[in-house]
Amino acid sequence: MNTIEIMQQKLIRCVCFLVVFIQANAMQINAWANETVHPRLVVVISVDQFCADYLVRFQTNFSKNADESFCRSVLESGAWFPNCHHQHALTYTAPGHAGLLTGAYPNTHGVIGNEWFDRSTGETRYCVSDPSVKVVGVASEKSMSPRVLLVDTVGDMMKLATNGKAKVFGVAIKDRASILMTGHRADAAYWLEKNRWVTSTYYREDLPGYLRVLNDGDAIDQFRGKTWDLLLPKEKYFNQGDDNNEFENPPKGFTASFPHQLASVGEALPDEFGEQVLFSPFGNDYTLLAAREIIRNEELGADDIPDLLAINFSSNDYIGHAFGPMSYEVEDMTYRTDRQLADFAGHLDEAVGAGRWTLVITADHGVAPIPEIIAQHMQSKAEIPSPKRNPIGNLNDVQDLIEAAIRKDMAAVGNAEEDAARIVLKVEPNQVHLNHAHTRLEGAKVLQAQRIARDWLLSQRYVAAAATQDELQSGNGGALFEQLRLSFHSSRSGDVLFVYTPYSIPGSSSPNAKPRGTTHGSPWQYDTNVPLLILGNGVVAGRYVERVSPAQIAPTLSKLLGISPPAGCAVEALYPAIKIPPRF
Repeated sequence: MNTIEIMQQKLIRCVCFLVVFIQANAMQINAWANETVHPRLVVVISVDQFCADYLVRFQTNFSKNADESFCRSVLESGAWFPNCHHQHALTYTAPGHAGLLTGAYPNTHGVIGNEWFDRSTGETRYCVSDPSVKVVGVASEKSMSPRVLLVDTVGDMMKLATNGKAKVFGVAIKDRASILMTGHRADAAYWLEKNRWVTSTYYREDLPGYLRVLNDGDAIDQFRGKTWDLLLPKEKYFNQGDDNNEFENPPKGFTASFPHQLASVGEALPDEFGEQVLFSPFGNDYTLLAAREIIRNEELGADDIPDLLAINFSSNDYIGHAFGPMSYEVEDMTYRTDRQLADFAGHLDEAVGAGRWTLVITADHGVAPIPEIIAQHMQSKAEIPSPKRNPIGNLNDVQDLIEAAIRKDMAAVGNAEEDAARIVLKVEPNQVHLNHAHTRLEGAKVLQAQRIARDWLLSQRYVAAAATQDELQSGNGGALFEQLRLSFHSSRSGDVLFVYTPYSIPGSSSPNAKPRGTTHGSPWQYDTNVPLLILGNGVVAGRYVERVSPAQIAPTLSKLLGISPPAGCAVEALYPAIKIPPRF
């Protein structure tokens, strides 16, 4: 065999090898394409005001049947993080929702509260207000968009990674929840206003037909005349206090005790009836009805390009504020929420397909017990302050007292020029805003005024911590200081941030306001510790006890989807709990 023949045979062998190699790789690519290596639909449900404690305290009353109990399903085949905590101090609805799918905290994403004082206008602004757009679906003076959010979300990154082909939607009773979870590039965020589903011209100029059908048919009226009663025999409930509690704050038409009867046709004005729906499990039912319509009509999860649906159960928050976490109402709502989630997971199997979806459950914050109730359980000789509502008094009075303290101390250092303009522009439940243009605050004097305000606050028995803007920017301090730092945004926050002692809560400044109900917004365990449950595609089942944050949902889902995390993401993915698809 001559040299040419040898070379020809080698060439033939090389060509054959190359053909086999190409065919093998083509077969592997086809196998990956046919295999569900990532979820086709990711659903993130924030159960508004949901304490992690509920899953432990009430667990024995959850159904033993996983088809009826979402929590039971997670215990059997999902990932549960019982030690999940929000890391920022001021745990309000908007900051919590903004963090879930950005992976960032208020110091980065910029949403420091549900509302905050805006120095540029001298007015308080609502977190998602945007005068450049209009509400679509009802006649409204409101205007909402995600433009306040300073970073992008998982949904935004999905849009970028798929050249806009991924579908991203949000739905909630609350506008801020739906808008802030979905982000800037969402197809739409929907929320409830005047008992109607609405959106904003930021997303689209009209409401989709399937939501117009719900609105035009007054679909919410299906709950008229319904009764919310205890799901289980009363003796099985762990919250065994007085059901008819004087410190609870039920909506109009409800009493403080079970059963709660919703108005029948003609018995209440539409808005009053709508409020009753919101303050009952039927609010979640109505939200899930809209969510199912979005999945069906938008064909979410129907192809190989992954989609995202963000949902908020707002009714849990309304009920928690009104009745408190030690009430029969909150406990019963927990059992019903567990069953609603189980039913929705079953719907995902039917609508999207088993193995094609991933469902994440968490919360934007927890809640404080009603102060008057927790005070009854404390020993009278306890060293810690007894829980109190409006613990430092009317905030208008506090503003005057801090103003006087600053004027007195600033005069003592030689700045004697009198100026009728206020030095303290605004005192909010957790912030003090100073007038930087004031003649007494020229140059470094503003730092001195901040310290005077801080020291006045720290002298109050019910203030646990306070820090100036300068201190928060320096970044030196302990765990509580770090929580405050994560809640501080340099261009939106006040000059001094502060928090109350445990179990004490702010309230209305009105002297005629009734001292009822409760709230959240603190750095304490009951407000920060929330559930984190993951079920479905790509999940490694188990109970993970390490301390984690809901912000880690964003990079975790990004890894599952094979996309880059949002730009402002400041945390790591929950790697032990997920199967990462085989990609470079």
